[in-house]
Amino acid sequence: MEFRISEKYRLEIHWKEVIYEQEGLAKLEGCYFSGPVLKEVEDIKQQDHIQMDFSNQYMIFVPFYYVAKLSWNGAKHKPHIIYLDNVLLENRHINSVPKLNNDDYIVIDTKDHEDAKHQHNLTYPSYLIKSDGGLYNFRR
Repeated sequence: MEFRISEKYRLEIHWKEVIYEQEGLAKLEGCYFSGPVLKEVEDIKQQDHIQMDFSNQYMIFVPFYYVAKLSWNGAKHKPHIIYLDNVLLENRHINSVPKLNNDDYIVIDTKDHEDAKHQHNLTYPSYLIKSDGGLYNFRR
C-alpha cells in the first residue's frame, strides 16, 4: 500500500476521544485540523463536511470503496490549527471496520483540491495512522 503525500498538501485530523454512539456513526471529541496545507487555506466554513476515501486501506474489510463523511458544526481558527466542534464521522460500515483509537489520527492528501481542480475531485484520499506515526496495514 502506497502512502506518499507531499508535505505541502498534508492535512491531519486529530481528536481526543472517539465515541461510537450508534450504528454508522462515530463522534470525534476534541477534534482539530493541522498540517502544512493550512498555510494555503483561506477559510474553513463553520458548518461543512468532506468525503474521505479510505478504500486503499480498508478494502480488505468492505466489498467496495470505503468513503466516510467527516462533518462539523463550528470552527475556530488559530495559527497552524483549526479546532472543530460537533464532529461526526459517518459510513454504514464504520462499526464493522477496525475502531479508531483515541491516539490515532488521519492524514489527508489535499493535492487535487486546489481551486482549479477541486470541482473534479469529490473525495480526499485519506489514511488512518497509528500514534507512532506508522500507517495501519490491515492486510497483514
